[in-house]
Amino acid sequence: MKVADTTRAGEELRGGGVALVPTDTVVGLVAGESGLARLAEIKNRDPAKPVAALCASATEAFSLAADVPPLARELARRFWPGPLTLVLDAPDPRNGGTIGVRVPDHAVVRELLAAYGGPLYATSANLAGQPAPGTLAEVSSEVSRSVDLVVEGAAGGGEASAVVDLSGGGKARLLRRTPWLSEETLSRMAREQE
Repeated sequence: MKVADTTRAGEELRGGGVALVPTDTVVGLVAGESGLARLAEIKNRDPAKPVAALCASATEAFSLAADVPPLARELARRFWPGPLTLVLDAPDPRNGGTIGVRVPDHAVVRELLAAYGGPLYATSANLAGQPAPGTLAEVSSEVSRSVDLVVEGAAGGGEASAVVDLSGGGKARLLRRTPWLSEETLSRMAREQE
């Protein structure tokens, strides 16, 4: 397992590498577009399962979507940067139809995004079906041996992000709740946007 700074990691990710990176939530497996297949392989996960994109700003995140409803903008205003993933309609519906986007609140991840020069795909650094690691020390040896590099940094909160699905023009759906975002909170915010 090779430790790298964010500049070197950005270069490796542009070349198709996969990195272990602590985020504001859990430790992530991070890759650029060219590393997505390896990311799924390392995680032993269905490659067709969507992977969220980490972005440097709401502007960058929303540029990846076909449509951004007012509720998405309000959620971003209140909770980004932070542990919230928004599922929005993708510009090309043939490729699964949706995209998950998040703006993380972690200095190392933000430096890595700047070094890479665009959004990065990220998922928790665990084998499919296993608990997500909160620290680099909790990452399984099977996963840590398979990545190209590790970017060290402070551990995040240890809890996965809230996930809100705003795709399809229908009602907002809370796919993963957190202590700070419940169905009731989301419903109230949705009513305020009507």
